[in-house]
Amino acid sequence: MYPGPIGSGEAVVADRDSDIRQYLSQYNEKVLAVDMEAGGLSQYWQENSVHDETNPGWIVIRGVSDNADEEKGHAHHELAARNAAHVLRLLLPFLC
Repeated sequence: MYPGPIGSGEAVVADRDSDIRQYLSQYNEKVLAVDMEAGGLSQYWQENSVHDETNPGWIVIRGVSDNADEEKGHAHHELAARNAAHVLRLLLPFLC
């Protein structure tokens, strides 16, 4: 498990030299990964959390399944999901 910032958005990154990866590295050199699925959740949170005190907190737990490069594929999705589920299980006592 590596705690740290994760870049989030809607674009699919499949090129190691993509502008998105370069931008994230320049924005924060400690970005660990790029998440392409939680963008909608983070956008909702940002748009609604300031005005709604009942809006619950959220956490994204990612199992990394590829390097967001030309080798991108589905070969490691099951392992990534298992790893994310394991981390969630470890965090549950602290979240409830």
